[in-house]
Amino acid sequence: MEYYFIPVAKFTEWLASLLSEFLVYIPVTEKNKQHFRLLTSEYLSALKKSPSSLSSPIKGEEPDLGDPIRDALTKIRPAESLKGFFFLPREVVSKGFIGEPSNVNYLNPSIGGSKQRIIIGAKNCDLMPLLVHKKMFLEGKFVDPFYQDRLLNTTIISADCPIPETTCFCSLLGINPYPSDGQASDINLTVLTDGYLLEPFTEKGKALIERRADSGERIAIRPARDEEIKEREEQRDKARRTLEAINPKPLTTDLAQAVEQMKDDAFWQEHAKTCIECFGCLVVCPTCFCYLLYDQAENPAFTRTKIWDACYYPAYARVGGGMNPRAEFLARFKNRFHCKFMNFFRDYNFYACSGCGRCLSVCSGKIDIRKILSAL
Repeated sequence: MEYYFIPVAKFTEWLASLLSEFLVYIPVTEKNKQHFRLLTSEYLSALKKSPSSLSSPIKGEEPDLGDPIRDALTKIRPAESLKGFFFLPREVVSKGFIGEPSNVNYLNPSIGGSKQRIIIGAKNCDLMPLLVHKKMFLEGKFVDPFYQDRLLNTTIISADCPIPETTCFCSLLGINPYPSDGQASDINLTVLTDGYLLEPFTEKGKALIERRADSGERIAIRPARDEEIKEREEQRDKARRTLEAINPKPLTTDLAQAVEQMKDDAFWQEHAKTCIECFGCLVVCPTCFCYLLYDQAENPAFTRTKIWDACYYPAYARVGGGMNPRAEFLARFKNRFHCKFMNFFRDYNFYACSGCGRCLSVCSGKIDIRKILSAL
């Protein structure tokens, strides 16, 4: 295994060297939350001059003290998941077709412009959902060319999650607070005391580390020392212990069977009673993959659009003739657990949930999915 190290003072220089060739997205701390932002040379210049006086990229917001990039990399996942980078909430997939489906003129998928993308700072709870989407969009009978194109043209640099928060429960689902292979990321980054440890997982990742700046000089990235690798392992061990303290009770060993056998509506009603059907949990969920296609007339032709869909919507399961097998919300509430923890697990041997905790964070009814799973 190869490890590399970038000193703190050289990190912005390395980021700047990437901007000439890539669109770079990186998490930034704003008002105690992390958000992915498109990195600009102007932002980096301001950051290098005076991190503590740097204005927030969002107009009207107060800046955070310290380095907002380094701070965000040490925190939990950003508010936005990676899903929106590859599976857009809304996109036009076809224009100008008339009549029969055979006449559909699908658009050429493109992320826009000639530059490829680099996304820095994705946590492991956002990498696992990419494996869910690959099953749905790339490994079935039909391949989604839009998803495939965005994935092929994106390099992902993941990051350790050294300080899990009370909403995190990835460990309950067998997921570590750090990546350990290249199933979904090309490089992993760990924030250390004096710099950043880089571990390439793929050849694309290794080539990115070894590339040279425009001047022909290689950015100051050196092989990591033993003490730096040791610091990473100590940090990871601390993160695991923190998660164990947050989630001391493990889930049942056969969660899929437990979900299937719970047929008592009173159980589900008790846990759903505070739900106001805002659907926020499914909108922010990084693993949800349902979508809807609809056509709009643009005389004389049609435009086909693809949008996110969600199984909590009242009309989600409605079929021809107006019949709806899940017209009542309680049936839709149960279906969410059947989909993520029973059906998907039995089909692919892992859950369609990464324990990122976003559903807990946005829930107006304060519903904690962990309590439901623990009570099964």
